[in-house]
Amino acid sequence: MLEAVLFFLQVSALALAAYAGRARLKRLLNEAQNGNSPAVEEVGDDLPEVDKSILKLLAERQGVVYQSEITKELGLPKSTVHKALRRLSEGGYVEIQKRGRFNVVILKRPISEASRA
Repeated sequence: MLEAVLFFLQVSALALAAYAGRARLKRLLNEAQNGNSPAVEEVGDDLPEVDKSILKLLAERQGVVYQSEITKELGLPKSTVHKALRRLSEGGYVEIQKRGRFNVVILKRPISEASRA
């Protein structure tokens, strides 16, 4: 009996955590669609083509996209996307947030601002 109660509590906690993550992602998407996401201006010439294509995809998707979607949409290997996102994150272009087993990539600021930094 005690095992059943503990199992139920674990399942409930897992469901609550999944719902909370989804709610936050939904809020981020709503913020991006309402214009709170930075608009992408001219892409810097110093960026590799892979980085530019990722930023362009982010701009088309209102500034929020899963890392796995970037891999699928651009037809690039996971390792290439990971390295490009790390460069973009270090350069101040994007923010990467972990959501369970997935990474959500968020456009952080306009390209022209990040290239001046």
